[in-house]
Amino acid sequence: MINTRYLIKKTKRIRGAVMAIAVAVTSVIAAGSVYVQAEPAEETVDLDGTYHASLGLRTETKNIYRMAYYHKKSAGSDKWKHLAIGDYSSAEYQRIESSFTDAVIKGNGKYTVKLENADFQGETNFIKMQVSTDIPNTGQITFSDMVVKVNGTEVGRFEEPYIDGHEDANGNCCLLIINNERTGFQGIAGNIVPAEMENKITVSFKVSGFNYKKGKKPKPEVTSTPVPAKKKDNKDKKKNTPAPVKDKSTRPPVTATPSPVPDGSRIVVDEEMRPVVIISVIAMAVISIVSITLSVTKRKK
Repeated sequence: MINTRYLIKKTKRIRGAVMAIAVAVTSVIAAGSVYVQAEPAEETVDLDGTYHASLGLRTETKNIYRMAYYHKKSAGSDKWKHLAIGDYSSAEYQRIESSFTDAVIKGNGKYTVKLENADFQGETNFIKMQVSTDIPNTGQITFSDMVVKVNGTEVGRFEEPYIDGHEDANGNCCLLIINNERTGFQGIAGNIVPAEMENKITVSFKVSGFNYKKGKKPKPEVTSTPVPAKKKDNKDKKKNTPAPVKDKSTRPPVTATPSPVPDGSRIVVDEEMRPVVIISVIAMAVISIVSITLSVTKRKK
């Protein structure tokens, strides 16, 4: 005779096991998704590294712009390198004639970014102007003596440039020149848009904080092993005495020694192996359910 209470109890156990395994499988899948998408933000500056700077600006009426922020949304497309009207991803996007020169920052020194021969289409006022960089804003790198010129005439100077902390800067150092939206920042007047087509806007600035000067990247340290001093030869010994020939056949065989695993290292599972892990978990779940079912069947007999 079938024990009803026993069957009910076993059914609950099976249901609980299935739920637990389902949660485990879901956790593995979710962890894989997070692992793929997560990208740790840079928290330090490579003081021996190389970085970049670009000129960004926006006009008041027609919104002719190029903000030059260093993040995927902008840097992922060639569109951000030019002046434009309309959003990057919209059908209204239109490139405006212009020529930018960005700077490659290699150590401490003076750098310049510029814009030449831009068609501002009669605009007279800038509402934004800045120097965007991909240097993490950690305080390790400082900027000074920023000078702004239009057609060779100085129109603004900042001894200590204001670094924008807005999320658009993506955590990088962004030096503001014109921006009325930032509280506590006093920029220069915006009515400096060149009227003629043959024009030039330049912004120069000094960079400090790297381990090396501009264009002089430090050489890696080379540790030399001291060579033992040679013993003086006995003058009475013959100079032309041939050196003894070593018998190579008596040398012990060379065996390769495996490299030790550094302390604190961990095994990283390749993304392509994650489906195998998930399938293995599911297979274990099926085996568990079948085992429990067989056990219940035997008890019924």
